[in-house]
Amino acid sequence: MASELAQLASLRGLARALVHGDADADDLLQDTALAAVEHPPPPDRPPGPWLVRVLRNRWRMGWRADMRRRAREAAVASEPAVADEVDAIDRARLLQRLGEALVALAEPFRTTVIRRYLDGASAAEIAREQGVPAGTVRWRLKTGLERLRAALDGVEPARWRRALVPAAALRFAQGGLLVTAKTKIALVLVALVVALVAFWRLAPHARPEDGLGPRASSLPSKTAPAPDVRSPKPETPRPWPRHALVEPASAPTLSGRVTNWSTGDGVAGAEVTFDGEAGAIALRTDAQGDFELVAPHAGTFTLVTIEAPGFLPYAPEYLHSPVRAELVAGRAVRGMQLFLYPALDYHGRVVDAAGAPIEGAHVKLLGTPEQQIYKLPTEWASDRDGRFVFHAPDYAVLEATAGARRGWAVLDGKVAIDKQMTIVVGDAAARDQAISGRVVDDAGQPVADVLVSAEPDDQRGGSTRVGSTATTGSDGAFRLDHLDRESYALAAEAEGFATAVVHARGGAREIELVLSAGQVIAGAVATSAGEPVPAFTLLAFRRDGALRIPTATRSIADPSGRFQLRVLPGKYDLVASANSWAPSPPTMAEAGATDVKLVVSAGAIVRGSVHSAADGSPIPYARVMRETISGGASAEPANAGTVTHRDGTFELTGAPAGSLSLTIGADGFHERIESGLSARDGGEVGPVDLVLTPLAPGERPNIELVGIGVQLAADHDGLRVDRVIDGSGAQAAGIVVGDHIVQVDGADVAELGLDGSIAKIRGAVGTTIAITLARTGGNVTLNVERRKLRA
Repeated sequence: MASELAQLASLRGLARALVHGDADADDLLQDTALAAVEHPPPPDRPPGPWLVRVLRNRWRMGWRADMRRRAREAAVASEPAVADEVDAIDRARLLQRLGEALVALAEPFRTTVIRRYLDGASAAEIAREQGVPAGTVRWRLKTGLERLRAALDGVEPARWRRALVPAAALRFAQGGLLVTAKTKIALVLVALVVALVAFWRLAPHARPEDGLGPRASSLPSKTAPAPDVRSPKPETPRPWPRHALVEPASAPTLSGRVTNWSTGDGVAGAEVTFDGEAGAIALRTDAQGDFELVAPHAGTFTLVTIEAPGFLPYAPEYLHSPVRAELVAGRAVRGMQLFLYPALDYHGRVVDAAGAPIEGAHVKLLGTPEQQIYKLPTEWASDRDGRFVFHAPDYAVLEATAGARRGWAVLDGKVAIDKQMTIVVGDAAARDQAISGRVVDDAGQPVADVLVSAEPDDQRGGSTRVGSTATTGSDGAFRLDHLDRESYALAAEAEGFATAVVHARGGAREIELVLSAGQVIAGAVATSAGEPVPAFTLLAFRRDGALRIPTATRSIADPSGRFQLRVLPGKYDLVASANSWAPSPPTMAEAGATDVKLVVSAGAIVRGSVHSAADGSPIPYARVMRETISGGASAEPANAGTVTHRDGTFELTGAPAGSLSLTIGADGFHERIESGLSARDGGEVGPVDLVLTPLAPGERPNIELVGIGVQLAADHDGLRVDRVIDGSGAQAAGIVVGDHIVQVDGADVAELGLDGSIAKIRGAVGTTIAITLARTGGNVTLNVERRKLRA
């Protein structure tokens, strides 16, 4: 271990480049040394590259915590130095009053504040101890600090801040708290003072001069310190543009809105973080959910995180977010829409095969690739009734273990509606396999900081199989853990390379993924009038027969509407979608094409209302979407749709011309697909009256639709029939599981793809469609009736 520790001296330059300061570098090196002592590298690994990787990982884990620390320090340091104006005895008396206010604080706020600021416990740790979600802990901390501030204001209005700031400023300005072990109570008091002062400085209601303007602060960067960038504050709220637009500006600018996916309302107080060459810039949304990034220079800015109390964070692996902005001097892009999803309380229960509750089971959340930098609580222990409370995104998988027994459950539609999940543990094989290897370029040299992901090859609805992600070290090595022994698709992604994909089974070792520069596909997204679209989501799919294999996703803000991808040789379908525009039709492009034009159109406006089939009452906050290609990051999906108002009405813009199908979903109701609609560019559809059927108690949600009644999967040979629904037109016509559909209404499915084929299959109840099957002896064409179904 002496040789490993000796290597730390050579890492000082890297540490200082990461955190920009001797004191912070010392802390980072100390953390790295501790990690090296606790978890030394294998004997056959060179200590230098291994320590570099450990150091970088320690920095990545701490950079968000450092953001908040810097914000607090800046708030304290910006106070005027008034130490000479306040008597030391008065300060001591005020500290005593703060202690008294803390003791008098009602539960559960007192214990939560003490655990956080005296014991240094994280919100996740406190949540596990108290058996509540981490969001509840953050709310208790916020409320506790508000009550302490109010208590001090009631005794010494405003004066306590001036009296207590100097003590905190002196300690924190020097990079640490200068207190001894004998004065531990002073530590909590000073920490509380800093938290209270920071809260007073940053709370919008406490600083009326801030108005509604967003706030920006600097974050640690991997290159140079970010300047203190602050966005201008409009005197009146800026109206939300129907389409993203470009305006003249004094500096490169991007503005947008963070929207609550469930309600369509703006999310106030959300932190939006972008990273550029000069460092990371954090913005806070205003009361409407709006933010504005005024960049210090032109260049590329990557969305790193979005987080807000009560919402699931968007925080993918650092610098591997697909949401990016190309900002240009003198231009502003306005109207970028980002989404957050509410962190709902789900109630889990762990039972054995006989249904008896299991106390003390270890529950773990698996596979959350968009919660990497800022992680959700991911582990819980079941109580005496086998119960636990958790937050998770849709289709997340939870694993429960009790001794040698284990089980899994997925957050599917029924769990999402009932808010209840049951995990049955039994004698199942552990998912303890790993896939390891390295990533190299086409010259055989290792490539660092590559995002490697493993996704199950045969992933079906309701499956509890999950993937895994990792980033490569300086030696190009990676290890993907918690896998089973089945087959996975491994993808390696890095800027400047085409994505490399191989297939391997859990347990495989020495897998080599070779990244090549590939070929460029470049072009622009424009309206039918030829105007550039400055904010859009781009999806690229590689063609393989009827298969459309997702290859690349980018959400781009660029005044010129330009895009560029690196891909392997082959044919690709490209689709661009933009807020309130009809998406571009799938456009085929060969690798190497640099003048691809994707055209979005005005589309149609669909107006209507959603009601309950039980009593005709309107359903608020139902989501209405086009049935079409989906994809993109959750923060900016390609198909966002809209939500109904409180009276059940909705307006969906950008419906593409031609046959139109809508999906409608709401909590407590069966989902519905409404087909047989027709749209024209620039026209209107409706008003349409959409009716949803309520779920009966304990009923599993289904989809009500009009169709031929088959479940399809694309492969190289066509569309494979995986299921035939009883009572469907397909069953009556003689279609069976295993059939391959090669034509729909005379059109080849190889050209239509799965999405295009389904769009042609949809139609009005009672009508028929010609389905051509490839069977032994030649193709067979059947006329299949469309019927009302529940699937």
